[in-house]
Amino acid sequence: MQSDDEGFLYPIVNHSDCIDCGLCERVCPIVNAKIPNTYSQKAVAAVSKDYKVWKRSASGGAFSEICRQWADNNTLIVGAVWDGLRVHHVGVIGYENIAPLCKSKYISSPIEDSFIEIKRHLKSGKKAIFCGCPCQVDGLHHFLRKDYENLLTIDLICHGQGSPLVFKESMNVLGKQLGETVLSYEFRAKREIYETDYLAFVKTNKSEYYIVHDPYIQLFLSQDALRPSCGENCRYRNVDRTGDLTIADCKGLTKIYPDLIGTKRNYSTIVSNTAKGESVLDKLNQTMEIRLCSLDNVIKYNPLFARQTWFSKNRDKFFKRFKDSPESAIINNTKPYVHYKYTWKKRILAVLPSYVVHLIYKIIKC
Repeated sequence: MQSDDEGFLYPIVNHSDCIDCGLCERVCPIVNAKIPNTYSQKAVAAVSKDYKVWKRSASGGAFSEICRQWADNNTLIVGAVWDGLRVHHVGVIGYENIAPLCKSKYISSPIEDSFIEIKRHLKSGKKAIFCGCPCQVDGLHHFLRKDYENLLTIDLICHGQGSPLVFKESMNVLGKQLGETVLSYEFRAKREIYETDYLAFVKTNKSEYYIVHDPYIQLFLSQDALRPSCGENCRYRNVDRTGDLTIADCKGLTKIYPDLIGTKRNYSTIVSNTAKGESVLDKLNQTMEIRLCSLDNVIKYNPLFARQTWFSKNRDKFFKRFKDSPESAIINNTKPYVHYKYTWKKRILAVLPSYVVHLIYKIIKC
């Protein structure tokens, strides 16, 4: 796998070493049509009852609680982790070791040897869990070429895979704006309570910052930094999911459940796509607060669950500039970052009981 000048990995084949077995074509998820999933899906909004689990999660802690419910001490759990400012997929053994796998990471994550590791683990009779983008989950299923009862797969409602190279250069730009060197970065950071989407926690060689609208997240959300195949040609943005379970933010939470206005925690959306997934979902009420949610509301408030996206013309223009001068392209396509202000009003809301916040909201609304 080699990176192109946009920062995305592609397979490079040495044809002199090819034995013409055709296996790569037989397992390619794009060449081989996926069998439609006709299972009756079930959706819920959920939040972990464990504050520590919720705090280390991007949303309501769905990934952690699914792993807690299904894994045993010998289960291989594979997901995306940080290695400095780089993201890649690795495996850990047992639920107690999954903390590095938690939280969203909006960067393309190389699989490396994870599929091989999963296959070895499954063939030994042990359980494995894989969490990734729907295309990565489908790739795993095709790689394995058979169903394993001891495998649980979790896919995401995916916005697209961001360029690792754009992220790296964006951190260089952010570092120059801060006058310091960025050492680590965390998407969807949380303080005492859930406050805002896309709050980043940044550590530098001198200090720590909570930042909103940093250069990379602007480029990611505008879709200017996404992999080309994540646009209108993506075949995975539909309700025919590849994982046993689908997880995401529960968007539109207080519109779907008005009684949750004033809540201090954000929720996850969890959709079961197979009988195996539903059996896990049905047990999650032991560790999560669960509310039933219609698929219509999932689609309404998180439309990428069911439809593709289209890039603007600016994407190609951005990468054309980026190839010539990464720093100039990033600065010209983004606005300056903003330091997040933790105001006295937010501090008060953090200590008030949720029902009091809900009452205040109702009084103001009236």
